[in-house]
Amino acid sequence: MVAQQLGKEVVAGSVKVCSGALDETREGEIILRGVIDPESLKRLRVGLYQREVLPFAKIKELVGAFKAGSAVPDIDLGMRGERFMDRQGCFYLQDPVFVVDGQQRVTAAIQLLQEGGDKPPHLGATVHFGTDENWERNRFRILNAERTKLSSNILLRNLRTELPAVELLYELTANSPDFVMNGRVSWNQRMKREELVTAITFLRTAGALHSHLGPGRASNYLELAQGLQKIHDKIGPIALRDNIVGFWNFVEQAWGIRRVTFKEGATYLRATFLSCLALLFSCHHDFWRGKGDTKLFVDADLLRKLSLFPITDPSVANLASAGGAARKILYALMRDQVNSGKRTKRLRPRPGGADLPANDVNGDE
Repeated sequence: MVAQQLGKEVVAGSVKVCSGALDETREGEIILRGVIDPESLKRLRVGLYQREVLPFAKIKELVGAFKAGSAVPDIDLGMRGERFMDRQGCFYLQDPVFVVDGQQRVTAAIQLLQEGGDKPPHLGATVHFGTDENWERNRFRILNAERTKLSSNILLRNLRTELPAVELLYELTANSPDFVMNGRVSWNQRMKREELVTAITFLRTAGALHSHLGPGRASNYLELAQGLQKIHDKIGPIALRDNIVGFWNFVEQAWGIRRVTFKEGATYLRATFLSCLALLFSCHHDFWRGKGDTKLFVDADLLRKLSLFPITDPSVANLASAGGAARKILYALMRDQVNSGKRTKRLRPRPGGADLPANDVNGDE
C-alpha cells in the first residue's frame, strides 16, 4: 500500500513537507508535492549515484537566487519506504529520504540557513514513495544525463531586467537596425543561421575591450555581467555603447561582417580571435581618447595595419580555434603586425600590458 498514514506522534528525525498534497501521475504513481521545511534539509540523504557538490562559486549563485526570492526549480526526492503522517497540510516522512535531483540546490539552501538572515530558503519538492537505489539511480540518469544544459545565452538574456548593461547590449543587437551586429548575436539556446556569435561571446568581447576600466575578464556569465555593469556605472551607458559600436564597426571595415553568410569561414568572428583583438585595444593607449582612456578611437593607420593581418592563414585559423597558450601567440601576432616596419610610433602598452594578461579568460565557448 502506497503512502499510508500512521496514527501516532511524529517521531524525531522525520522530513517535514509543508503545503503538501498527494497527486497521481499519468503513469498511475502516487507522489507528494510540497515545500521542504528548512529545518528538514539536513535530514535529506545523498546516494552514491550523485555527482560531487559544485565549486563554491556556483553554490554562491544559488544562494543569491534564494536570497533574491527567485524561483528555484523543485527538487526530486525518493523515500525508501511508504510511511508518513499528515497533520494539517504538513506531511512527516518517516522513512529515509534521498535526494534524486537537486543536490546543489539543497546544498545552497543549507548554506543560506547557516548564514542566517530573515528569509529562509523556499524549496519545493516532488517525493516518490517506495523507492530503492536502483530506481533512484535510473531516475537520476533520466533527469540529468539526458537533460539539455541551459545555455549561458539565455541566462544572460534573463539578466536584462536586473542589469542595465546587459539590457544595453541586448537592445543594441536586437533593436538597433543601423548596428552591424543587429540580428547577428544569439541570445537563445541554439544559434540561427544568420547569427554569427553567441551572447556570451559578445559580452566577453565587450568586457575584454573595457578591461582596463574595470572587471571585464570574468569567465562565469554572472560575474561577467556584473563586471560589465560596474564598467557601465563608471563610464556611463553612452560611452559603453559607443565603444562597442566602434569596435564592431572596426571589424566590419577591416574584414567585413555584413557580407558573411557562413560564420565557419570567418576566422575573425571566433571567440578567441575577438577576445585577443579586444584585449589588444584595451592594453594599449593608442586606441583610446579622453580622460582615463574611456573613448575608443582607431585611426586610419591602425585600421590599415590590422586589416592586413593574415586572417586566411591556416595557422591563424588554428590559433583562433584554440585556447590556452594559443591565445598568447595570436595576441602577439596581432601586436607585432601593428608594430611591423615601425621604428617610432609603436604601440604604447599600459604598465604590464605589452603581453597578453596572465588572467585572461578562455575565448572558447
